[in-house]
Amino acid sequence: MYLMMVVFGLGLTSCETVSPGHKGVEISWGGETNLQTIYSEGMSSGLHWIWDEMVEYDVREKTLVQKFEFNDNNNMTTKVEISLDYNLNPDKVNLLHTQITDIETKIIKTLKSAGKEVVPQYSAVELNITKRQEAEDKLNKILVEELPEFYIELARVQMTDVDIPAKVAELAEQTAVQLGKNELATKKEAEQKSLAKAAIAKAKGIADSKVTTAKGDYEAAQYDAKSKRLLSTPANIKLMEAEANLNWSKKGVSKFGTNNMYGVSSAAVIKSLK
Repeated sequence: MYLMMVVFGLGLTSCETVSPGHKGVEISWGGETNLQTIYSEGMSSGLHWIWDEMVEYDVREKTLVQKFEFNDNNNMTTKVEISLDYNLNPDKVNLLHTQITDIETKIIKTLKSAGKEVVPQYSAVELNITKRQEAEDKLNKILVEELPEFYIELARVQMTDVDIPAKVAELAEQTAVQLGKNELATKKEAEQKSLAKAAIAKAKGIADSKVTTAKGDYEAAQYDAKSKRLLSTPANIKLMEAEANLNWSKKGVSKFGTNNMYGVSSAAVIKSLK
């Protein structure tokens, strides 16, 4: 009776659990892997867990990011960062346990091999601008075929970064600097042309002003000379004298003044002459 109670108690307390997102592989006391049963998350009870062991494998999706150096199709060293999203095949973890010890190393070697095959088909510039999706599709095709050998399921693969080779970057920088210098020179040339045009316009304005002034002065001088010539003619002199006499007569005064034979100041003077 006591023995039965002990066995019953051991049965209740002998159990193993599998964490969420994991699969369990049973390893016997002697180290043999149970290839028939894969344990899902939760608790498994039984007397055999007194001596057997549960090994858990995380079968959730993971991301591995690795940077490699390859030669592009211009034979220039190009750094490429590859991101791999994957998960362990939940139905093969018992086989994985028996055959593979370092799964991440296998993945990295496979990534490098695939990249070495694909990257040299393109230039670094193409992988940055126009051909990246095409290159990723080729990587995906290779990995879909090779990763299952390690009991891995591929979710997606991406080239998350492609560095421009140092020589190309240096050439691009030199070109940009030269373009900047050319642009600056063009701006300065345009500025000098504008300043020259402005100076010419100013000089022309000053010259035009001087010409206009000189022309006005000349025309005024010509008019003045003409006027003087007209005033000095005999006919004009007589006309001026006549106008002067008329003005004096209007005032009752001779142009020769008063108290003389031409200008009479009073009747007494005339009487004395008689």
